[in-house]
Amino acid sequence: MNEPGHLEAVDKTDFEHTLHVALNTPDIREALQKPTAQVTAEQLRARALTAADTIAAEAATEYAALLWLRTAAAPAPTGGPRQPTPATAGNGLLAALAVLTPVLSAAAAAIFLLLGYGLQLAGAQQPLAIALIRAGWVAGAVAVLAAAAAGAALVITAARHRATFRNPQPDAASLAQAHAAWRQALLERGLLPFLRRELHQPPTPAPQSRPASPPAQRNASPGYSSPDFTGPSLPSRD
Repeated sequence: MNEPGHLEAVDKTDFEHTLHVALNTPDIREALQKPTAQVTAEQLRARALTAADTIAAEAATEYAALLWLRTAAAPAPTGGPRQPTPATAGNGLLAALAVLTPVLSAAAAAIFLLLGYGLQLAGAQQPLAIALIRAGWVAGAVAVLAAAAAGAALVITAARHRATFRNPQPDAASLAQAHAAWRQALLERGLLPFLRRELHQPPTPAPQSRPASPPAQRNASPGYSSPDFTGPSLPSRD
């Protein structure tokens, strides 16, 4: 999930469009046209773009809803032919068994019972007839249990489809509505209060560079003059 206030690249253009709308609201435009205005429209725009994430955090709830709908409505990535996974293959095998088991068990039960009771009525091979009758009843019980399991699986599948129908995937209309709600919240709770505050903030003066001090003389005297080194005066011969 995206961090609150941190805009995705695709939404930064919408932020700039909403900023343009905010700068052209009557009170902002009138304040910028006053002679006493301390900032210009370009300075306000630059400040808002610098503080884009901070401003967008004021509409974080609407932006999170927009991101959720956008992710849910995004189509699945398409590529080459999708290979069946082992889980998918297993589910298909179970579905086939759920359909075939009741049918085959019922057919086997009918055959065993017909043969068993036919032999019993004919009075021939009584042990075989009894075994066929027992096998037929076992196959019938298996058919009933398999049919019950298949019916339960059908009910569960229908319930899942009903839940999907009650919670449909977001469409383009709901996505556009969430997008409009985010931009409105961004304008009313984020950009307009920020611009109104910044209207009364004077521009930050650029730092002035100090003039370079003159280079010190290498042989400057430390506050006193050097002594006068003149030769000693010679006495006169007179």
